[in-house]
Amino acid sequence: MKKLILAAACAAASGTIFANSSDTTEQRINLLETELQKLKAELAAQKQTQNNLQVKQVKIEENIEKTKATVTEKPVAPSWVTWTDNVKVYGIARIDAAVDFKSSPDSGGRTTSSLYRTPFESEKRSNHARSDAMINASRLGVYFNSPNKAVTGNIEADFFDSSNMGTGDGKFRIRHAFFTYKDWTFGQTWSLMSNMETRTEAVDYTQFVGTSYTRTPQIRYDWKIDANNDLKVALEYTGSRVSAFPTLTGRYTFKKGPLTALAQGFINEKSTDVATATVKKVSWGAGGGLKYQLTPQQSVQANYQYIVGDQKFMPYTTQSGLANSASLNAAGDFSLNEDKTDLLMNKLNSINIGYSYKFNEQWRANLSASMFDYDDDTAYAKLNPDANKRLTDYAANVFYSPIEQMDIGMEYHQGKREVFDGRTADVSRVNFVSMYKF
Repeated sequence: MKKLILAAACAAASGTIFANSSDTTEQRINLLETELQKLKAELAAQKQTQNNLQVKQVKIEENIEKTKATVTEKPVAPSWVTWTDNVKVYGIARIDAAVDFKSSPDSGGRTTSSLYRTPFESEKRSNHARSDAMINASRLGVYFNSPNKAVTGNIEADFFDSSNMGTGDGKFRIRHAFFTYKDWTFGQTWSLMSNMETRTEAVDYTQFVGTSYTRTPQIRYDWKIDANNDLKVALEYTGSRVSAFPTLTGRYTFKKGPLTALAQGFINEKSTDVATATVKKVSWGAGGGLKYQLTPQQSVQANYQYIVGDQKFMPYTTQSGLANSASLNAAGDFSLNEDKTDLLMNKLNSINIGYSYKFNEQWRANLSASMFDYDDDTAYAKLNPDANKRLTDYAANVFYSPIEQMDIGMEYHQGKREVFDGRTADVSRVNFVSMYKF
């Protein structure tokens, strides 16, 4: 076929070239041979170009297949186990351990911070190092959505028993159980007084002093003002409290580039029955949080809250042995005055400052300084000399991630507890964690 094409091309060329030529036959033959060689060269070039295109196409297809394989095989933390298009399962297998070197509690639960209940040194009590370990912080969760994605939600549980601070085998505990429709959220999830977005990463499962991780049953509305500004308002039920009504909470969040900032607050009415009378008082709180990414490797975090008459929203604020409050279900919120005609509110300043540094994909570290400072010039303080006046905690940790979904961490705490009557207790503790996210 190629020869036929060449012959036809030559014939056409000869007819065109020699139509009005007086050249000799030999000259014509030489010219035809030259034209034939040109045509052969052009055909060879076209064939080479076609071969090159085919090779490139094969390489492109191979690269596409390799990319697909890489995307499929690479784990994404947390990597999802998908049951259907609408349900995705995840979880954390985790073991926590700790060694207390000073003033550790006689009872268990030493794998999490016991700063707020650290026993005081005395001649009647031995003061030696104690250790503990638990697996109760392991968790399971499910994300779900309706087929049209109009409804999304999350159910998550762990095995942490807060009544004994995680000792033993634990018990099944709901952390999150909520769904969102349009701008409304119904169920239990993070309180608007939580500050997990601006926290410093901790090894301790119960976080650093000054970090609020409270989860409450709530009805919440979300105004997404624009890409950088968001405002949420909620009615939150804060447990079996002494409140006649849910707590009204609100939070404004600003995110732009390396900056995340939030402002938050709550208001609630506390009431208790004394004989046939009801004693009431308003509790409230306000705070703010900040996280700034200095560089891709470094960030600073800070959180502050001022709270009057409440201990639900901020962990580590529970207190015991309060005067005239044994039957009031008040665990640090307030006491009754001696005449039992007024609620004496506890007042708290909470602050946490942190710094985070990422060395590489495997290693990262954090520094944290925290303080609870209770107002000692209140009637509450004078009536409750055994209650906490100040808690301070300084901590440093390091995390190693041999693979993307695995973390191994160690954290050292140096802290101090002081009560209103002047007694103090020191804390020196090392926490360990190893966990795998799936």
